[in-house]
Amino acid sequence: MGKWTLAIIFLIIAIVTAVVVFSVTGVIDAHALALKIARSISWLAPYVETYERGQAVEAWQTEQFGYLENIRIDLDQRELALMARERELEQREQLLERRQAELEAERENLARERASRVNVEHLAEIYTEMDPVEAARILRQMETSKVIDILSLMDARSAALILESMPTDQAASLSSQLVGF
Repeated sequence: MGKWTLAIIFLIIAIVTAVVVFSVTGVIDAHALALKIARSISWLAPYVETYERGQAVEAWQTEQFGYLENIRIDLDQRELALMARERELEQREQLLERRQAELEAERENLARERASRVNVEHLAEIYTEMDPVEAARILRQMETSKVIDILSLMDARSAALILESMPTDQAASLSSQLVGF
């Protein structure tokens, strides 16, 4: 009887070894074969059914996790794009604020220049109506640049009469500076 037991043990070992080798090489699907055999055994059938449902749920969960991971990756990419866009918009806003400040300063500067120009024009009208000797006396006391501005806005006859009433060296200096106007 010992020989038969030994032969049966060797036969079982050979069958198990063959199943393992064929399973590893892909010749047979040992897992599916074991499930098929287990289903045919009546007392194992409910356990196999529960196992298969669990496998299906795990497959569904894996699929859902993959889907959620894709959504997370997409949201991360969108967040990065939005952050980059936000930085760009902040830079543009700063640039626009600087430009607005520059334009406001330029507008104020132009308003001052316009007011100054109106004042100079008004002074030119006043000195045109004055006696040339009196106008020359007053203009001698003013800055040269203001005198040039005023004389350049006056008609030629009034400017000539005022220059005639000034000292020769100052009239010559003013005349040479009026050439550019």
